[in-house]
Amino acid sequence: MILPVYVLGKYLAYSIWCYLGLRWLRGKNSAGAGMAYGSGRLGLGIIFGVAIFVIGGMLHLNAPGNSWFAYFAVYVPVRYVEWSILGALLGTQGGQIFQITGAATQRWIVGGIIVSHLADLPLIFYGSEGPKAFLPVGRFLC
Repeated sequence: MILPVYVLGKYLAYSIWCYLGLRWLRGKNSAGAGMAYGSGRLGLGIIFGVAIFVIGGMLHLNAPGNSWFAYFAVYVPVRYVEWSILGALLGTQGGQIFQITGAATQRWIVGGIIVSHLADLPLIFYGSEGPKAFLPVGRFLC
């Protein structure tokens, strides 16, 4: 039962953060666009997450002893790429892609990484078998 709640929570968190990004960075005030970008961000997470899962399996990588280190070492850079893609696409018009090098956009990207990690908390602490300490290293949940 935790998985549908987890996915819905991530979708809502991503949609709200994308809405705020549209508002702060592009001066647009559209909840519908925020939800659309939130869906896109969830889709990017699934694509990148499956890729991590497959690559990890192909390389026969085992989770290291410090799973917190592995969790952050894998997911922070991947999430930076994912949120950077979204930052470049936010509010595009006529094929125009926005530069992500601005300080405000970089802060929004870092905030998105934090939002992603916070949205993982239900799965980390409750997993699929009730309350337990669980780090989703090697699972697809970007």
